[in-house]
Amino acid sequence: MPSLLDGTLEERLEAIRIISTREGIGFPLVLKPNVAQRGAGFRKIRSLYDAEEYLSRVSAPLVLQKYVAGPREAGIFYYRLPDEMNGHIFGITRKTFPVVTGDGKHTLKEHIERDPRARLLSETYLARLGAKAGCVLAAGEQFRLVEAGNHCQGCIFTDGWDLYSEALRATIDTISRKVPGFFIGRYDVRYERDEDLRAGKGFTILELNGAASEATNIYDERNTLWSAYRTLYRQWELVYRIGARNRDRGHHPTTPVVIFRDWCEFSRGAVEYPVAD
Repeated sequence: MPSLLDGTLEERLEAIRIISTREGIGFPLVLKPNVAQRGAGFRKIRSLYDAEEYLSRVSAPLVLQKYVAGPREAGIFYYRLPDEMNGHIFGITRKTFPVVTGDGKHTLKEHIERDPRARLLSETYLARLGAKAGCVLAAGEQFRLVEAGNHCQGCIFTDGWDLYSEALRATIDTISRKVPGFFIGRYDVRYERDEDLRAGKGFTILELNGAASEATNIYDERNTLWSAYRTLYRQWELVYRIGARNRDRGHHPTTPVVIFRDWCEFSRGAVEYPVAD
């Protein structure tokens, strides 16, 4: 996945042109910070004008990605103990992108405020929409409220264990073994058909999130707070088991000072990130 390095605005725009040509990536494409969380700074870029506007606001190193429409997205949480032959899928999350359907009368803002679920995140949606919130959609016209597959940005998460199959587990395991030092984390993938994902094919990996990520099926509104904590405790028990076994194999943990330094560096850069799409 190519990154845009530091430089002047002109140098970064030229880097976009070079990378897009080399990788065969056309508009729309995605720009997002190389280090971020909760979908912060994710932008769907439709033109060089959009890219210039984004780059003028964000100086942090960025990632350029091909835009993958989906239309479906899932989060697949994987783990493998260092001395195990085969890895496991710990949890799967279905991600639903809320859509507003126009009636030719009401504005986007009014549709959001009338929806029993969308109104709970109306502040997030309206900040993203800006002046568009006052637009009236034609009858039957649909408008997607969020592009980033993150619950903090308004995407809806539900448990997706029905997508599990041995074929999917084997494919994710094969991919994971190609990433040096990776034993636990979450793949965010987009795909077209459930049956293809279950067959372990037809999906595109958007991100690989490491040990600090979570099994996002805990955010299914049908779960209780207790079940969410129970899942997190199981997940972190695995993280510590993997860490202990890696230490036994001679690896050294990152020191608290380094972690704090990295956090401070991230926090300084994050204030530049625009509202995510």
